[in-house]
Amino acid sequence: MNALIVKLWQIFLLLSFVFFLTTVSAQKNDTVFFLNGDRISGEIKDFQYGYLTYKTYGVSTVSIKYDKIATFFSNKDFEIIFKDGRRRFGSFATSHLDQFVNIVTTNDTLLTPLVEVVEITPIKKRFWKRLSGNVDLGYSYTKASTLSHLNFSSNLKYQQKNYFTRLQLNSNITDQKNQDRADKNDATLTIYRRLKKSWFGLGTFSSERNSELGLDLRLQGGLGVGNEIVHTNSNNLLAALGVMVNKEWSSDTTEARVNVDGFVGVAYRLFRFKDPEIDITSNVTAYPSFTVKNRWRINFDIKVKIEIINDMYFSLSFYDNYDSKPASDAASNNDFGATTSLGYSF
Repeated sequence: MNALIVKLWQIFLLLSFVFFLTTVSAQKNDTVFFLNGDRISGEIKDFQYGYLTYKTYGVSTVSIKYDKIATFFSNKDFEIIFKDGRRRFGSFATSHLDQFVNIVTTNDTLLTPLVEVVEITPIKKRFWKRLSGNVDLGYSYTKASTLSHLNFSSNLKYQQKNYFTRLQLNSNITDQKNQDRADKNDATLTIYRRLKKSWFGLGTFSSERNSELGLDLRLQGGLGVGNEIVHTNSNNLLAALGVMVNKEWSSDTTEARVNVDGFVGVAYRLFRFKDPEIDITSNVTAYPSFTVKNRWRINFDIKVKIEIINDMYFSLSFYDNYDSKPASDAASNNDFGATTSLGYSF
């Protein structure tokens, strides 16, 4: 009996050891080779703005500039975006040429210079691993005026092959004694479908409230098409257009009205991957109405994020919302504001 227990225990230890080796081997299947001859093993997190974000085992997460890399290897699945807007899905094999990498697709192996690659995104198999984004929170209070202001924003992205989904949340609430609360809240869910080269299709649904513009609630959904006009290692510019249908309730009536609008949007992002990291994003969207004569809605926002420590940042935001014919006749045509907050990226 004792001999049987010892035998079973030896088998268990052997299987555990094999499992451990298999796990370690599976974890350390990404390798970066440097131009100076060094190499490190770990996990490729992403590549953008000319820097490879790399999680090393036993050290930390580091950012490696592309001009220090000879080549790298990974057998995981990635979405690779090139300067000219082309996209490929595949893994990476090492190259015998410095500053080149072999992109292994289903049907081919492409020898590619690193300078031609502008973005690499892992295609994760687990739901939570596909999520990325950031969260911002800010608060201020003045005793003399009893004025308090709370602002919150979040941007979540869920990555899939050929698709990605983005959820954006924004809230600005201002309270003051003996004054009505002023609030601006919106939530937008957008699904993007990759098309040929730099083109994409999109479907979007959003909910909005803005007390300054007399808007109690607006629900809208629509379809559109867009193009990434510029996508380099330092900046990104895209434009989109489409049609929206919305239903809105004003703050001074219980009746709702249905509108059909067009939309034209432009988004720009500028990134400086130095110390400190600076990330500037700006969006402007115009909504010409097809059902209300001479009505235009224009939304503009810009955010500057400055890194404090790894994944933590300070942000300064400004927004301006304009409606030539707001839902309430007594409301203002324009609402704007600036906020500061602390944020975290993941």
